Amino acid sequence: MNQQDRTAHAWGDAPIYDKLVAERGVVPAQVNAAAARILQEADRSLDFGLRLPYPAA
Repeated sequence: MNQQDRTAHAWGDAPIYDKLVAERGVVPAQVNAAAARILQEADRSLDFGLRLPYPAA
């Protein structure tokens, strides 16, 4: 089941939603893809690992 199938199943027969999708695309899927890209970029750029200020004895 792809994103469009899930969207169609979730909304059923909703002409207003179909019109919005035709005009703007599947916004939740676009937001999800953008969030995934941002998380991947942040993961490559930032290291939130715990570091001790001094070497452990």
